Amino acid sequence: MTLQKEVLATQAVDLFRNGLYCSEAILQVFNKELGLGLNDTAIKMATGFGAGLGASKCCCGSLTGAVMVLSAVKGRTSTEGNVDEVFSLTQELHNEFKKRYKATCCRVLTRSVKWGEPEHHQLFEQYVRGAVEILTDILERESKPAPVKSNG
Repeated sequence: MTLQKEVLATQAVDLFRNGLYCSEAILQVFNKELGLGLNDTAIKMATGFGAGLGASKCCCGSLTGAVMVLSAVKGRTSTEGNVDEVFSLTQELHNEFKKRYKATCCRVLTRSVKWGEPEHHQLFEQYVRGAVEILTDILERESKPAPVKSNG
């Protein structure tokens, strides 16, 4: 799988600029790009994650949107499915986001700006772009076949 990281990031930022929440923008872009086949009801599930979980300013919507994409690609549909891979990739996504931005909590990430002001939107665009970049790196790496080990 070859994903154009900058194109996807720009598309997600554009959707955010046009009024979608971070979580909605990321899920919509990857639903289209990866052909996930998520219907409108599935897409609407991202809305409650906006503004840090229903405007509580907790977990960043960019991060939760990216986790929803990872889960759509690697998640399970029954108790017989394995969660190890999606949990590991989600932890990687979380840890890389936290390493890059020093937090995953919307309230902490935005404490230096007034909510709704232009600076707030510019800051959020950075988080949308970063989450898309991290997610794209993970998805591209995970789509490559494992190297064949030689016996000699």
